Amino acid sequence: MKKSKKILIIDDDPEVQVALKKVLEILGHKSLCAKDGSAALEILSHDIKPALIFCDLMMPSMNGLEFLTKIKSDKDSELASIPIVILSAEKDLGKQVTPFHVDYLSKAFKIDDLIGIVNRYCNH
Repeated sequence: MKKSKKILIIDDDPEVQVALKKVLEILGHKSLCAKDGSAALEILSHDIKPALIFCDLMMPSMNGLEFLTKIKSDKDSELASIPIVILSAEKDLGKQVTPFHVDYLSKAFKIDDLIGIVNRYCNH
């Protein structure tokens, strides 16, 4: 039996949060949700280290790029090693996010694509 992992969802759209959370639950994982980068940093400040982070880019307060820059800036931090999947409707993200993420999930995503990404990063 595979071990349940914690996965952080950072997205200001409650419908996206619910959709991701339901699929992750079916796959046997626990999820935490944050509405923006600031809320995500608050969650991470409580010694919570998720196995995977899904991060939207366009959010109020602290957007995804600001969040990514913050957690990836300290290469010695445990947070810097967490795989990050960008969630975005934007097709051409360019070089702005390349150093920060390991994968990309387009909005509106297909369930099979989501399952594939979760299995890739959480089944080891």
